[in-house]
Amino acid sequence: MAANPDRNAKHKEAVRLSRAYRRLPIGVIFLGSLLLTGVASAGSMILSLGSVHLVP
Repeated sequence: MAANPDRNAKHKEAVRLSRAYRRLPIGVIFLGSLLLTGVASAGSMILSLGSVHLVP
């Protein structure tokens, strides 16, 4: 049985598009890590203050 060339072309295109979809730009990774670092920094600052600033 010979494979359908049109089907092979569609499969190659689908594989190419799925790989391009999964690739993240460097800017998105950088901004995400920056945001995560900021949240972790704020959380550690709140924890380091302890119960000093709690309203009675």
